[in-house]
Amino acid sequence: MDLTNDKIMFLDTQQADGDSRTGAKYPTIIPAAGSLEAQKTFIDDLSATVFDQVPLAGTTNGGQSGGNKRYVFAIYFDGATAGIPYLEAWDTNAHTSAFKTFLGGNGTDTETPANSTLQAITTTNAAPGAATWSGTPLAKTTSRISLDAAALTVAKNMYFNIKQVIGSTFVPVQDSAIVLALRYLYS
Repeated sequence: MDLTNDKIMFLDTQQADGDSRTGAKYPTIIPAAGSLEAQKTFIDDLSATVFDQVPLAGTTNGGQSGGNKRYVFAIYFDGATAGIPYLEAWDTNAHTSAFKTFLGGNGTDTETPANSTLQAITTTNAAPGAATWSGTPLAKTTSRISLDAAALTVAKNMYFNIKQVIGSTFVPVQDSAIVLALRYLYS
């Protein structure tokens, strides 16, 4: 995955693995009532110009092959850290706000991290424990996941799973790009 150019996208069942990224894009439909997990998760691969499906992402509620799966997304650390590694979500790479509606904000000046549409769960040391795991809403440092229980003492793969859950009151906006950030201390 190209960390500068590729993106994680949550799309509808009409989108297929290998579809051209310059062709039709099928967003998740906002439900009339309740909430709906995005049915498919993709990597928008800029260099290959295709959508690469991540079939084990999300839960079985979304209709993917996800669920109680452990090895979905990985981040490799090649050595020790001085603190616990965390996965966070932000509006921009300035890491100062979560105003975007995808992160629970109102799009301009209000942040409500608990309402983020992105939910993640750590799977470094075990599978989620249920095919319909809930996850933690991702937005800022106030709503993030630790990727392990302690600082790393050796090189290690850190694992997580992520999904998007859209509520019936969700209001989409044109600029939906967000930044997933890995935060850790080193010495």
